[in-house]
Amino acid sequence: MTESDATPQLDPAAIDFEQAYRSGAVAEGVVMDRLPWEIGKPQPLLVEFERAGRICGDVLDIGCGPGDSSIYLAGLGYRVTGLDLAPTAVERARARAAECEVAVSFAIADATELAGYDDRFDTVVSSALLHCLDQGQRAAHVAALRRVMRPGARLIQFCFARTEHSDAYAPHSIEESELSGTFDLPDWRRTALRPDVLTAITPPPPIREMLAGRGVPLEFDEEGALLLPVWVLEAVRI
Repeated sequence: MTESDATPQLDPAAIDFEQAYRSGAVAEGVVMDRLPWEIGKPQPLLVEFERAGRICGDVLDIGCGPGDSSIYLAGLGYRVTGLDLAPTAVERARARAAECEVAVSFAIADATELAGYDDRFDTVVSSALLHCLDQGQRAAHVAALRRVMRPGARLIQFCFARTEHSDAYAPHSIEESELSGTFDLPDWRRTALRPDVLTAITPPPPIREMLAGRGVPLEFDEEGALLLPVWVLEAVRI
């Protein structure tokens, strides 16, 4: 990581994810060895869902990034497709899967379209994607999800919750009311909607100082990883 003397400037809504994967920069003046969401393992929340038997059949990891969730699930024997809009992320995911000797079908795809995957999946896992989409994109994404999921398929989704300080790190944080209104009858049956935390890497000093300067209360786990408020949603496609 390299740092400038100036306070880094971060506009979450303006992040170019392909460029971020190429350069390692999400904020001006800070280049990171790993992007904030590249924790090198599946989200603990996802592990909990898998151990509870909530994942089955053909699995879509939408917004797969460098493939942590896809590789974890494939290593457990699931048939996994990982899709992301950023070509560099997909390249890295393929390389990681090869190193781990697991079979995952990775491809570049637009989450608002998901063309070519109709009626394909029994489970969709979505970690830190929905809050990257604006309201219009979210509506298109939800419609695309329903199209690619088989009747009775399950969506497991983690997205940044709107809080007093969420604009400092979330492109488009989300209210509980939007999720409950979107994932409801007649198209969806919600089985869970609750607050929790998502794990991010230990922030480098410039990022930590920037967040603290914006008044963001920082919570860390025992290993120093940053914990950020999310909504955990589970819904069944009707």
